Order: sequence, then structure tokens, then C-alpha cells
Amino acid sequence: MVIPFTDDPSRFSRLPKIIISAGENSQEFSVERTREFKQKILLKLKQVESPEEAKKLVGGFIEIEKDELVKLPEGGYFVFDIIGLEVMTTQGKKIGTVKEVVSLPANDIYVVKGKEKEYDIPALKDVVKKIDLEKKEMIIEPIEGLLDL
Repeated sequence: MVIPFTDDPSRFSRLPKIIISAGENSQEFSVERTREFKQKILLKLKQVESPEEAKKLVGGFIEIEKDELVKLPEGGYFVFDIIGLEVMTTQGKKIGTVKEVVSLPANDIYVVKGKEKEYDIPALKDVVKKIDLEKKEMIIEPIEGLLDL
């Protein structure tokens, strides 16, 4: 059973293969069939024939090849694009580096690790002014009190 981090869980049915990574180990599997069940995905992998084999994969992360990524709308980013970006204010003050993206119902939160503390930056157009993947930076206009917490 898979807990999907995607906005479109039905896309699992269109994947011919997946990679499951657990720690330093990664293994490629062919997807035989999929089914949605209670907001989760049931996967039957060709190389997994028993519950004992499946248990060995518990806790792993499913990865796909870059050519299997969906095309995002203008201004959309994958979580792996955001993690590692250097965050600066519009005035040029360095805040820190994005370490995590937390998905909440209202909006995502970028957890930014600064020199002395962490900041929770809301992924809102009023706050995040620019994301430049080539320069690996995010420019924000902090709302009052955002960086004081």
C-alpha cells in the first residue's frame, strides 16, 4: 500500500516502472497493476510475489525517472526543486536554505534553516516573489513578524 505525495494518484496506473529507495538501497520494479483504495494506492509489482517480499519494501520511497514526470503548470514546482534553494529577502538579506516542504490544506510551508533558527515561510505569492531554479534561489518579501518568530 502506497501513501501518495502526488496531486494525481491515478498517475500510478500510467507508470510502467518505479524505483523504490530505502536508505542507500534502490531497486527498480515493473508495475503490473494498480488500484486506488481509501486514498492510498495498491501496487502489484511483477518482481514481488509474496507478502514477505513486500514487507521488505515498507518505509521506502517511490521514485520515477525524470522522463516520467508530469508537466507542471506555469509557476509550479516539484518539492525536490524547492529543497536546497537559498532563501533571500527582496532587500538581499540571506535567510537560509529550504530543508523541507510541508503540505498543508491551505498552502505549503517552506521550512528554512538559518544560521541560528528555522523559519516557516508560507508558499504564497504575496510572500514568495521569485523562484530561480538555475540560480538555486528563492526571493521572499516577508510579511510583518514572519522572521521575528
